[in-house]
Amino acid sequence: MTVLDTIAGFSQKLAGQVHLRSLRDSFIIAIPFLVLAGLFIMVNYVFLDTNGFMRHVLSADTMVQWRGIGERALNGTMNILSIMLAVLVAYSLASKRKFESPIIAAMVSLACFFVLMPVTASVTAATGETVSVTGVVPYAQTNAGGVFLAILCAFLSTSIFLKISSSPALRISLGEEVPPMVQQSFNALSAIMITVAFFSVATFAITSLTHTELFALIQTLVQKPLVHLTTSLPGFITLTTLTNLLFSLGIHPSGIINPVLEPPLLVAMQENMAAFAAGLQPPHIIVLPFRDLYGHMGGTGSTLALLLAILLRSRMSSHKKFARTVIAPGVFNINEPVIFGLPVILNPLMMIPFIFYPQINFIIAYYATAWGWVSHIVAYVPWSVPPLLSGWLGSGGDLRNVVLQIILIGVGVVIYLPFLLAYERSISAKKAQQVIETIATTPPTSPEPEPAIAQPLREGEAHPLDDKTIVLMCNEGMSTSLVAKKMRQYAESIHCTASISATHIGNLEETVQKADLILLSPQLTYMESNVRETAGDRCRVARVNPQHFSNMNGQALIEHAVTLLK
Repeated sequence: MTVLDTIAGFSQKLAGQVHLRSLRDSFIIAIPFLVLAGLFIMVNYVFLDTNGFMRHVLSADTMVQWRGIGERALNGTMNILSIMLAVLVAYSLASKRKFESPIIAAMVSLACFFVLMPVTASVTAATGETVSVTGVVPYAQTNAGGVFLAILCAFLSTSIFLKISSSPALRISLGEEVPPMVQQSFNALSAIMITVAFFSVATFAITSLTHTELFALIQTLVQKPLVHLTTSLPGFITLTTLTNLLFSLGIHPSGIINPVLEPPLLVAMQENMAAFAAGLQPPHIIVLPFRDLYGHMGGTGSTLALLLAILLRSRMSSHKKFARTVIAPGVFNINEPVIFGLPVILNPLMMIPFIFYPQINFIIAYYATAWGWVSHIVAYVPWSVPPLLSGWLGSGGDLRNVVLQIILIGVGVVIYLPFLLAYERSISAKKAQQVIETIATTPPTSPEPEPAIAQPLREGEAHPLDDKTIVLMCNEGMSTSLVAKKMRQYAESIHCTASISATHIGNLEETVQKADLILLSPQLTYMESNVRETAGDRCRVARVNPQHFSNMNGQALIEHAVTLLK
């Protein structure tokens, strides 16, 4: 077994780990709420800034009044993020454990999360006096500040609840006439009571012995060290270098590195947003969007710079045609076609800039922010927002951050270019050598007849894929959605009625129930055995040809599907 096989095997086990998968899927669901929070931060404290450009249009009183809309939206998004995760992580974990009613596990987690909250809270009155009150849970404990407590609570409470629920002795049978949901609730009655009671007793014991609330203990022992690790430049560079290395080896890092990297950076992001809203200096340079704004321009490896280098100086027409084909999704930071089509993966010459160029960007951006040349990131921006626009939004409307992105892309073109030209020279030399060897060793033969061109179906004629369900699967469903669209367009042109869609690996259990064929994108190749094991005999699983995927060749993929489902 090679070193690469060992790494791939370990990565497959790690990415298939049920807790990490549950955490990843939960954060995917939470992203729209964070985006909305970021937009209202932008509206409230840039557009409705009483000292900003809108002061000539609206009065200060009107702007302060209108901020109430954004403040309410923040209360329903950013300020309850921990509550969301307590529910989402538990629901996802219970679903993956095949529990019959995962919503009950989610409610148990929610109850346990509030059990962990302090009985009294310190609040500041309108007079400025700090007083202790009961019956109040501050937003500071339900926003990103409580993320780690919520995650740990969801994992522990769900594991205990599912273990107790599996005991037949604790089930209460009400007869066959009772509706299923009522029966499930009574089946879980004992497990719910025992789990919540256990959390209550354990929390009381810990707080009594330590004289410290569990919330404060988790923040001190877990959250602060992890935030410090990931927001420090050395720790962040180490994790992002590992991310790019894994990707260049064909192993998608989203289920391996991201569950470790993203929660602390999300906490840091929330602290920056809160400081910006309060008119204070944001405490962190490195937050979650920092990675995407400066090191993922065009996707992992900042391959937008590579595409520009190809368009500017490539000596191969095929590369230029390829760059023109994939630059549109590249602008939106979808770059699997580049990674697997150029390719970057397992290509020693292209792997070097792919791994190290983003780290140079991070270092430049870090010190540019530390020295005050550009603004801190103060608004959450999703990874799919194009460069330049993302810099303006994430910085709260500072054009200096946009200029920095332009400079970093230019640096990338300069870094990628010599490696690109060296790669093209190696291709040309290899082709020339192959031609010489072919001429020297191949005897003259009569020309082979050209292959027959497949004829389109006549109207009314059945296609082998009619009424079949084909699902393309990748880590997040973005790149595959583009490929699925090309497949649907070709299928419609030949009057094929196959159902073709795209999804992400988190929906695997649901997908195998309805699909006839699951086509794995190149970035999921290392997860193939896990997917096959889950699918069993229920549906066919196959890899997508990387070249067909990268070129978004809908016809070739449809024809491949025909051979698989004959």
